[in-house]
Amino acid sequence: MRGLRHATPAGVLHQGNNRMKNALKASSSAALERTFRSARADLDAIRDRIADLQAERAKVEFMPRDLGTIEKEVDQAIEAAIRNRPLFFPFLLRQEPHYLPVIGAFNKSFEMNAFGVFAALDAPRLKAAIMATMPTDGLTQESRSAQLARLDAEILSAEIAEEVACRELELALGTDMPRRADVNPAILLAPDVEIGLEVETVDEAR
Repeated sequence: MRGLRHATPAGVLHQGNNRMKNALKASSSAALERTFRSARADLDAIRDRIADLQAERAKVEFMPRDLGTIEKEVDQAIEAAIRNRPLFFPFLLRQEPHYLPVIGAFNKSFEMNAFGVFAALDAPRLKAAIMATMPTDGLTQESRSAQLARLDAEILSAEIAEEVACRELELALGTDMPRRADVNPAILLAPDVEIGLEVETVDEAR
């Protein structure tokens, strides 16, 4: 779990901790109840944030490629199709009689490679027709990678804050707090110090 501590937003993590400590020192059960509700609300807010970040990450991950990359691939496909000369009928060059009508050769070529025939007949219109169906809000690979890295870091930070909140509530209430079904196991198993949890120790020398 190297690096978890550095991913922890200290201000977010320890607000609930300080409130809980102050409440435990108070004798009023009402104050403790209010503090528990506030801490639980903080935990729920963190979990809502995690859900939002995960949804945003899934959206970025599955967004289409950018238009420039798609256009380049279409150009390459059209150029390759034209190089294969789908409308070249060698039998027309022979001096001896042939028995394959041009229309039949064309139909056969079209049946086997309609894309190539369209590319040979009118490459610009074929390209325009294809590009007109493509989305314009795609992402380059560089942009996708950068956004995913940012979201992964934010998710990690929020998940650490969530685990800290759970452990603080467990310490205060003496009972286990339920975790999300998709909780990060590395964070769940991390020692307190790795996630920046402040734990008060008792001085045995006193």
